[in-house]
Amino acid sequence: MGLCGIVSCVAYVVTALFVTALVRTYVKAGAQAATAQFIAALRAAIPGLNAILAFVIAREAHDAVGKLMPKSGDGDDGAEKKAISERVTLPEKGVPVEELLERMRELKNKDADADHGRLFALVYTTEKDKHMQAVRKAQSMFKDKYGLTDESMDAFVTQAYNIFSHENGLNPAAFPSLRLFETETCSMIADMLNGDENVVGNLTSGGTESILMAVKTYRDMARTLRPSITDPEIVCPITIHPAFQKAGAYFNVRIVTVPVDKNMRADVSAMAKAITHNTIALAVSAPQYPHGIVDPVEAAGALAEARGLPLHVDACFGGFMLPWVEKLGYKVPVFDFRVKAVTSMSADIHKYGWGAKGASCVLFRNKSIRKHMIFAYSKWPGGLFVSPSMAGTRPGGTIAASWAALKAQGKDGFMRIARDTMTTTTKLITAIRALDDLDIVGEPNMTAFAVISTNPSVDIQAVADVMESKNWKVERQQNPTCLHFSIMPHHANAADDLVQALKDAVTAVKNHELSAEGVAAMYGMVEKMPDKGLVTDFLKNLMNDIYS
Repeated sequence: MGLCGIVSCVAYVVTALFVTALVRTYVKAGAQAATAQFIAALRAAIPGLNAILAFVIAREAHDAVGKLMPKSGDGDDGAEKKAISERVTLPEKGVPVEELLERMRELKNKDADADHGRLFALVYTTEKDKHMQAVRKAQSMFKDKYGLTDESMDAFVTQAYNIFSHENGLNPAAFPSLRLFETETCSMIADMLNGDENVVGNLTSGGTESILMAVKTYRDMARTLRPSITDPEIVCPITIHPAFQKAGAYFNVRIVTVPVDKNMRADVSAMAKAITHNTIALAVSAPQYPHGIVDPVEAAGALAEARGLPLHVDACFGGFMLPWVEKLGYKVPVFDFRVKAVTSMSADIHKYGWGAKGASCVLFRNKSIRKHMIFAYSKWPGGLFVSPSMAGTRPGGTIAASWAALKAQGKDGFMRIARDTMTTTTKLITAIRALDDLDIVGEPNMTAFAVISTNPSVDIQAVADVMESKNWKVERQQNPTCLHFSIMPHHANAADDLVQALKDAVTAVKNHELSAEGVAAMYGMVEKMPDKGLVTDFLKNLMNDIYS
């Protein structure tokens, strides 16, 4: 038998096997499954077919946006649709509150009307419900009792939240106002973090969810682009937020942590050594939460670019502070989208962005990367389902309040807050470093720092116990043992008292005025336990009991 004959026999056998498999699928799962199998085989066999299908699907999806999203009624596509393509930046000066509220009410009037019984999904309570009127009355009484005036930022954000508190971000076609708020909010944040017009993002319930979505994105992207990886890993410094470990546990991604250098910054050389075939991404912080220190993002970016890996910068804590601190002239390493290798960032609006609690943003360098974040399911009898984040229902009030907070503050507002808060921070750091037995960990880059003991006879945990006995709430940290302080505008009036309280606490510890029992003793026990798995079990039991 010649070569042609052998090729013909092989082709015959392959065809026969394929047809047999197709028939088996048809018998077991029906015509739809058999058709799907046939199409999958065609996509694998015909060069370029996948690219053609991807182009057609992208075009159809783009056209569908115009069909799904309602028009503004002014004869063009409206602001609700323009928001996806035009970069929106923070206003130079904060927009007057009444102007923003009027605009928000106008947009709400274009949303699906739930008050008159014409909406049968997404909304489960309305402003006209008697019990909701009672809730509003209680909120007003609370504001009056605690002196929250209508002129305050908190009151304004609360108003913005209340206007949209019953709306649901799950379906942007039903609530175009929320889509506008979300896209414009992400656009303003992207611009603040030096992203170009291609940077896109979505709002989440907080920094943890933003990190969860980044890890999920890179896991799914690796499944598509590097299918040989079955045990994905992400490499990051030990100071990275525990939300990465949580995401790893949820999504079956191993989070590989490496030590930091003597300055408490990510050791990029150690990160390089930790990279393996299974590495799907790198991650660093701006700043890391424990000590307020920005990791060397540029060096991490160079490593990511050299190894062909995406890089996430967790700026949940500093995203709304570092840009303004840098503009004020303080020393801040480049940490954002100016580093070309940075492919995603997270920033919390509910921290220094002054939004309502439960608001963060995850940004991606482009739509191609973000696509891997999105979950879609097309087989549900209830209809087609697609969602950009962990949550299905997403509170409209939080989305609206985020937009309102950014618009109302403006660049001048954020600069003013950063200037005042950094003044307090600098004052505290200088005063604490002047104390005999205490020092600051490393060189903080923004409005947070950690205090460490320089005297072996002064247990910093005991110092914390003394302070808490005087009604100071102190955050305790380990490796090294220290105390964390995040500084806010309202700490300006308490700065002198804080320094004096630390000084008095050190004296009390030296004089052995503290009981041997307490939190310090518990922390000491935990730190000495060699098996951290036992500590993890202890923490789980502790949390279980707290909520029992």
